[in-house]
Amino acid sequence: MEDRTSVILPDLFRCFLIQEPRVNDGYWTAKVASEQWLTESCDFTPGMRKKVNACDFSWFISIAAPDAPVDRLKTLCDWGNWVFPFDDLFDSGELRTDYVTSQHVLDSLMANMTGKHFIGSKLPIVKAHDDVYQRFQNGSSHGIQRRFARAMQHYTSGVAHHVEHFTTNHIPSLQEMLSTRQLSVGVAPLYHLVEYAHEISLPDEVFEHPVIQTLERLGADFVILSNDILSYRKEEGEGCPFNMTAACRLAGQSAQEAFNTLGALLERRYIQWNQSIHCLPSWGVEIDSEVRRYIVGIQNVVQANISWSFRSERYLGKNASEVRRTRKIDVMTNPPYLKTMDPDSS
Repeated sequence: MEDRTSVILPDLFRCFLIQEPRVNDGYWTAKVASEQWLTESCDFTPGMRKKVNACDFSWFISIAAPDAPVDRLKTLCDWGNWVFPFDDLFDSGELRTDYVTSQHVLDSLMANMTGKHFIGSKLPIVKAHDDVYQRFQNGSSHGIQRRFARAMQHYTSGVAHHVEHFTTNHIPSLQEMLSTRQLSVGVAPLYHLVEYAHEISLPDEVFEHPVIQTLERLGADFVILSNDILSYRKEEGEGCPFNMTAACRLAGQSAQEAFNTLGALLERRYIQWNQSIHCLPSWGVEIDSEVRRYIVGIQNVVQANISWSFRSERYLGKNASEVRRTRKIDVMTNPPYLKTMDPDSS
């Protein structure tokens, strides 16, 4: 039997995350319709259909956009339910070891959003996203469309970096991993989907301001760091070293030290968030009101992620509520990837 050790997780419910989330009243209606749409659009097997249902990303979306009308909520749920099976193609599916085909699929995904002509066939899951984007495009301004397309471009670049690291057996440093994740985590597209769903109206100059850009980055970092804390036990069992907790362990830290390191990175960002909020400029009463709505949208995305992570069985199984209460989990004392990645082990 493998040797295991108990660790204490950082306190993830800090700052604005101490509040209980609001859930959109249209959650159940949107969930049922969205899951049916996705499984039919992609011709999913019963097994994949069950996986999408168990994932219940519609609940995440319903916290991220609690005030969205049901038609726009459904469009967001479609995107949210879409992104997990799409992401899995590159994380654990056949594309994670095929950089050339991966780039072709990513190019096909971006074609409609960038107005570029794509030559070749598209996977059903890419066609599904084309459908989502068409609806999003019909109900949003050119500014929102441009911001969403840019965020999706960053997402696909991050996915491509991840596949490249996997195919070359390159284990990135903690900072390299954070930089790649800031692109590939898929948080920025959600900001602009919520902007669309809540019909937030802001001029471009707001999004170009350094304080707003800092808040957007911090929101992504909250998601990345908490994800790598909560998903670590699942990923170490799969032998996956592409996790910031694993990066700390590869650098020689014990399991508890690794979690403490990520906790310290989170703590620094809680402080930076509060500092940035205090540095917000004023653009006038009307715009300031919309800015507040956009910032609440960032907070809702972060809140949705952490709440969903403890509700879903994706990372912590059926013990999620107990882990939230005690902050204790057990992990491998010497996970296999430590030996596999050790240059002296050959």
